[in-house]
Amino acid sequence: MTPQLGIQLYTVRDLTGEDTFRATLTTLAGLGFQGVEFAWKYGGMAPAELADFLASLGLACCGLHVQLNELLDPAHRVYQYAQATGSPCITTSLAGKEGEWDTLLPALNQAGRIAADHGLAFTYHNHWQEFVADAYDRLVGETDPACVKLELDIGWVHKAGKDAMALWRRLGTRVCQLHLRDYDVAQGQVCDVGDGFIDLPAVVAQARELGTPWLIYEQDRYPVSPVASCQVCAERCAKVL
Repeated sequence: MTPQLGIQLYTVRDLTGEDTFRATLTTLAGLGFQGVEFAWKYGGMAPAELADFLASLGLACCGLHVQLNELLDPAHRVYQYAQATGSPCITTSLAGKEGEWDTLLPALNQAGRIAADHGLAFTYHNHWQEFVADAYDRLVGETDPACVKLELDIGWVHKAGKDAMALWRRLGTRVCQLHLRDYDVAQGQVCDVGDGFIDLPAVVAQARELGTPWLIYEQDRYPVSPVASCQVCAERCAKVL
């Protein structure tokens, strides 16, 4: 399986207000991204309208990042957005709340069951904090693999001092989405994809081997601008995908 290239729209969060949303997604499609992962903003559009807009650009929806309390409400509108746009996954993160794992890990299982009832996979998106005191190992071990899949952010894994590629291999098909966040340890900061630890040919090869369907670019610091960094990612990925 050849993975597809998506983008987490948090990367261009300052360019996705209701007045700029359509133009920004048009630009991203033109750069070669094949899918978008939403982060709380939908351009002021209703679910069906948003789905039609994505189709007009030839973009897929590769995920929605939402809050846990939204996931735990079976009637919440986030499920309407996910279903209308054909999203394969719906995602949350609880970074910084590792001290509440006793109550939150069962809640993740419940979120996964509710998502499955809507025809969706539920994935957990890590940051670097979960790797302190082995909280991520506990999350992986104490949640039901059938209910809780993973959106592995390899940049944050690397920041935490772990071997991101080895962890991804160990988790295998439980990883439904891989976040392409590059990180420069020497500089202590996020960087453009390919300027840090990420070896793009190796990432793509492992995605093919493991059957990981989506490589989703995310960046929150830019040497020049968000769009310039998006272009760097798209151009470099196009050479190996």
